[in-house]
Amino acid sequence: MNFQTVLAGLPDAVIAVDEALRVVFWNSAAEELTERSARRADGRVLKEVFPADASLVRRLSETLATGESRSEPEGTVERPDHRLVPVSIVTAPLFDRAGRVEAAVAVVRDLSRIRQLEAEVRRGETLAAAGRMAVGLAHEIRNPLGAIRGAVQLLGRELGAQSPLQEYTSVLLTEVDRVNRIIEMLLDLARPVAIRPAPVNLHQLLERVAVVTEAGAREQRVSIVRRYDPSLPPILGDEDRLVQVFHNLVRNAIEAMPHGGQLTLSTRVSLNPLFGKMDLGAGQRSMVEAQVMDEGTGIPAAARARIFDPFFTTKERGLGLGLAICHQVLEQHHGAIQIDSAEGRGTQVTCFLPIAK
Repeated sequence: MNFQTVLAGLPDAVIAVDEALRVVFWNSAAEELTERSARRADGRVLKEVFPADASLVRRLSETLATGESRSEPEGTVERPDHRLVPVSIVTAPLFDRAGRVEAAVAVVRDLSRIRQLEAEVRRGETLAAAGRMAVGLAHEIRNPLGAIRGAVQLLGRELGAQSPLQEYTSVLLTEVDRVNRIIEMLLDLARPVAIRPAPVNLHQLLERVAVVTEAGAREQRVSIVRRYDPSLPPILGDEDRLVQVFHNLVRNAIEAMPHGGQLTLSTRVSLNPLFGKMDLGAGQRSMVEAQVMDEGTGIPAAARARIFDPFFTTKERGLGLGLAICHQVLEQHHGAIQIDSAEGRGTQVTCFLPIAK
């Protein structure tokens, strides 16, 4: 058996260095994790590939110096674009026949997906708590709201259409209806909504959303650009619930460009290594990606970890429920949602949805 072939095919990154810390082995998983090719890394001193104080460099250096294994359950690897990837690192020495350390090997595991799954669980718990609270509040709030609405309508009739006070009754009715809508959105988090999945043409669905929002977008000097994959297969989903998701995302994108810009809707079969294959209970399947991209202000770095939390918002008058509901709907579809954003450069929201068989 060719052991180098075995190592090359492992899902974890395997990197070996000689006693001078020069790279002698770099498998394909290491290429994917670090976004550096084996050809460019081979023969180079590891400190030329990564910063000298990087976790991987330190652990391999210690192993070469002491002849002992090292482990770091929560380290990081820096990619060429300076993004940090959470990893676990285990190193081991390699000895020659005389018992002298002649090389060292590191096994590096990408923890990104684990961290994302942990975040999904935390968000699910938060949504469940918000839902329980909403159910408890809805009954207590709706009854007095109904009484207030009825009293205001009676007051409006008594005042008559010509009364200067009629304006105030209209404001009261509008605000009562707004509170009712907020309660409905809260209940959406609590209700176990039954998804009725069926084959859906994603492009037709996106066009439904685009047609509704295009006139308003033009008023904001926002142009909608389509970049659809013509060979895209049908997705499996509940069309009405997914329209709700994309309408929310498109509206957010338009609001993020107060001075105008380009909003891009694009689709493709997923190539994302984290979400490209997802287990839907019948083995792993490819997904479809639907992206909503804007050229707006972007999401502040401090807010990105909380954007799916209920009641968290960066808008002056936002409720902070839109993205929480989007997250819930996509989760019910056995899909996922991912947001990449940079302040001043815009936001890209990617929805991952199952392909219909």
